[in-house]
Amino acid sequence: MASGEGANKRHMKRRYLIYYLRVFDRESGELLGHLVDITEEGIMIMREKPLEVGKSFQLRLRWRNADGRLQVIDFDGVSRWCRPDVNPDFHGAGFSITTQSENDVATIRQLIQDLGMPS
Repeated sequence: MASGEGANKRHMKRRYLIYYLRVFDRESGELLGHLVDITEEGIMIMREKPLEVGKSFQLRLRWRNADGRLQVIDFDGVSRWCRPDVNPDFHGAGFSITTQSENDVATIRQLIQDLGMPS
């Protein structure tokens, strides 16, 4: 995908998070990376190694809300791109979200509201 092509297809404004949350592969339990930004349609993570593009993943995002309660969102996604970061020790990877429940959409909206910075 050309570098500007993904931006042209994005329908929702990105929200950058105050701190990075961990994103896991539900099948393996592997830490895939740390969440950098999120919309209802997709996420971007930062990781140490390149990630296969076009692969389907079962993803899990976990964090503690303001009350200290553990919040979990499970959703499926497809890796759409992966490229080196300006810091050569890291790679950014973008995912489109392919399945999620209405409850998860509401939870993502709440997460963005609670932890997101205005862009």
